[in-house]
Amino acid sequence: MDFSHRLVNLHFSRSIMNLFGVLKYKKMGEEFLQNSGFPYTIIKPGRLTDGPYTSYDLNTLLKATAGQRRAVLIGQGDKLVGEASRIVVAEACVQALDLEVTENQIYEVNSVEGEGPGNDAQKWQELFEAARSS
Repeated sequence: MDFSHRLVNLHFSRSIMNLFGVLKYKKMGEEFLQNSGFPYTIIKPGRLTDGPYTSYDLNTLLKATAGQRRAVLIGQGDKLVGEASRIVVAEACVQALDLEVTENQIYEVNSVEGEGPGNDAQKWQELFEAARSS
């Protein structure tokens, strides 16, 4: 599989967002939470797919959907590049609220082809634990 186009798109997307300091302020927000003394979990999705289409970006123009991409990739360390269904991201956030393994952690979430964990808390725990150990 050729990922070179994704890296270019990632670089292009980051440069557009950095034009207005978006990534800088996101990082500042993460650091604030980390230093606050409060428990936190940060979920960083890939490029969001599925509606509602509320912004003026390529995703909105193309009306991008996740289709059969309900399986979930979870990572740490700004390594994942891809897309994330809003449905998957919402479920990841809800599940993370009840899992101790996610406390004081930052996770990246992407959607890939296949069946996802849905609302199965045990499967979500396994995904979050696997991300921490990798």
